Amino acid sequence: MNAPAHHVKMTLAFLCKNTEVEKAAIARLDALAEMDKATAEAPGNKRKATGELAVCIQCENAFPRMIIPLALARTTQMEVDEESDFWADHDEDTHGEIDSDEARKEYPGGFTWSCCEVTADGAPGCITGRHESDPEKAWKDGNEDEEA
Repeated sequence: MNAPAHHVKMTLAFLCKNTEVEKAAIARLDALAEMDKATAEAPGNKRKATGELAVCIQCENAFPRMIIPLALARTTQMEVDEESDFWADHDEDTHGEIDSDEARKEYPGGFTWSCCEVTADGAPGCITGRHESDPEKAWKDGNEDEEA
């Protein structure tokens, strides 16, 4: 897609009338701003990274093509889900400690993955890996280029 910036802005404004789309757009803009900041502050970068971005086929996020693909910041630790009612009737004196390996094994539904906050009951944690670019998608100075 190659569209003038004002067309893109008007389209985004129209789409953001839907609050879910607006939240997703803001989250994506925040993530891109953080990526720019991290890239500019990375050791060995003498200037702010601008220009071509690649789209990762693993996580669907953009990353600067000019640097070695960054490792995805993912962990797979199970944390106690204190926001759900799962542990409401659990008495640690009677049933045992909640934050334990035994509880994680026996009651995975009472835990979430620290990387994505998804309930650990039957769902695997996120996978750690490196960004891998989609050869069909790249952005140069904010414009998508289909011939990456």
